[in-house]
This record gives sequence, structure tokens and C-alpha cells, in this order.
Amino acid sequence: MIFADLPTGVGFSYAKTWEASRSSDSLLVLQCYEFIQKWLVEHPRFLNNPFYMSGISYYGLVIPAATLETYNGNQHGNQPQVNIKGCIYVSPLTDKFSDFNSRLEFAHRFALISDDIYESTKETCNGNYINSNPDNILCLYNLQRIDECTSGLNIGNILDPVCDAANPEPTCFAAADIYLGYWANNKVVQKALHVREGTIETWHKSNYSLQYDMNKEDTVYYSYDIFSSVDDHRQLVARNSQVLIINGDHDMNFPYIGTEQWIKSLDLPTESPWKPWFASNQVAGYRTRYAKNGYTLTYATIKGAGHVVALNKPKEAFSMVDEWLSTHSYLNDA
Repeated sequence: MIFADLPTGVGFSYAKTWEASRSSDSLLVLQCYEFIQKWLVEHPRFLNNPFYMSGISYYGLVIPAATLETYNGNQHGNQPQVNIKGCIYVSPLTDKFSDFNSRLEFAHRFALISDDIYESTKETCNGNYINSNPDNILCLYNLQRIDECTSGLNIGNILDPVCDAANPEPTCFAAADIYLGYWANNKVVQKALHVREGTIETWHKSNYSLQYDMNKEDTVYYSYDIFSSVDDHRQLVARNSQVLIINGDHDMNFPYIGTEQWIKSLDLPTESPWKPWFASNQVAGYRTRYAKNGYTLTYATIKGAGHVVALNKPKEAFSMVDEWLSTHSYLNDA
């Protein structure tokens, strides 16, 4: 497994010039492909291993295009050839309209808003809940009612409390960030990770100058120039790609509803119907599988997980990925 700190400014990555510190979604696509090619040149014994590109959250916009770039590079004869097999997405942002827009449906299904608020908002906002007409007073009123009902929630996982990030309770997931900072800024740890001394003053879990939020404008450091990756997914169908998508069913950041909507738009035949899957003899979530020619898409939810699935439900997340890789001949081909 390879972890890459991308774009520049994330994790332990750094740039020597201001120009090199600037990036964008589309540039990140090229950097992902360039990175794996350079890595394989330095580690040629892994050339025949099946390769799956993966990413979480905002990378749901980038990884499909980066996967396509890898397929295209192979087709054009670029060396080294990457034994690309498919991709894995967890809690992905795939379309900046439909994913954010699906929060209304999510709030209604989880009884965070009443039937009355839901129906009234649908009627007055005409299906658009994120770019509402400022002259539409009734729509704005209903959106305000929704905000009153949901603003006090932890939208990363609606089951979790809202924590004081500066002084979190030990039971809050935010407390883990403090200890993670202690670990990542330890010089012994950085030496073990081969972090170049002097390149990073202080490691931070998030670079807020890059972090995306709904309708965020481009910054001097980053251009958010990919709006949707749905068309990239359509092109992956023709590449006979193997795809796994995982959503925590309590994630309101990018709800499972939005994911299901764009998957439906691909118009794929269902190979395996919706059914529960198990970990440690307990229902861990639900999944379905689509297939067309040599292409497959497995979509799975993890019960009780939020946006950071691996943190909320590590055993279940590992179980799903491990099983999926095993059934795609990963262990036999490696």
C-alpha cells in the first residue's frame, strides 16, 4: 500500500518555490499518474502487481480522472506500464451539485427534518437547495428552517457529538487529532518516515488553505476546477475497470443518497441485488454489485459509520476492502 501526500502542502509534502506550491484538481490528476510512474521506476519488482488507485472525500473528484489518465498512458505506450485494475473510493465527493443537494433527502430520511419542512422545501426551491434564488423568499425561509434543525449536528457523523476541537473530551474523535499531531511532529517518527529535515516546521492534520467547502472559490494556492467526475466514471465502464465505492450511512457531508443517484445515472445492469454483508457474524452494512461486460462496480454502505469510515468502523472497513480485493484476484496475482 502506497500513501501519497498530494497536493503540495498536504501532510509532509512541500514546495521550494511559490509557483510549485500552486495546484489544481486537474494538475493533481497528472501528478497522481506521474507519481506512480516514478515510484514504479524506483521499485520495478512491483511492476506486475495489480494496481488500484484510491482516495477519500474530495478525492472522489480527482481519482476517477487519475485512473483514466493511467489507462490512457498505458494505451499510448508510456513507460513504465502500470498494471491498473481499478479504483476504490470512500465517502467520495463526485458531483458538487448533487452530493451537496442530497443533504435534504438525507435529513428527511433520518428524521432530522419533518415531513412538512421536507415537502415545503421541495416545492418552493424547485429541487435546488444549494444555489437558491435570493428572490425566492419561501425557499430561503424553508432552508433557514432546515439549518435550524441541522446546524447543531456533527455532519461528519450525525451520531457523534459536536466536539470542542481545542479541548475535546477523550471520547470525541477530535481527541485523536491531538495525539496524531504529537505523533506526526515527533522527530523520531519523522526520521522513521524519511521526512526531509527542515522542510516542515509543524505537521497539521488539515491544510485549511486548501480544504474545500461548498461553493468555495479558488485560492492563490489551489483551483477547484473539477466540478463532477461522473463522466469519468462513464468512461471507466469502457475500460473494464473494477470499482469499489464505500459510504458510511450516517455521513451527512457527502450522503450515500448522492452516491446512489449518480451510480443510477450510469444505467448499469445489476449483477447482485441489495443485501446485507457481515463482519464478525454481524450485519456490517449493505451492498450491491453492477456489471457490464468486463466492468464491475461494487457499492457498499457501512452501518453506523460517518465520513471518516476507517476511523468510525475500522474492522468493518478493512473487512470490506480485504474481501473485495480477494474476489478480484488480488492475492493470486500479487
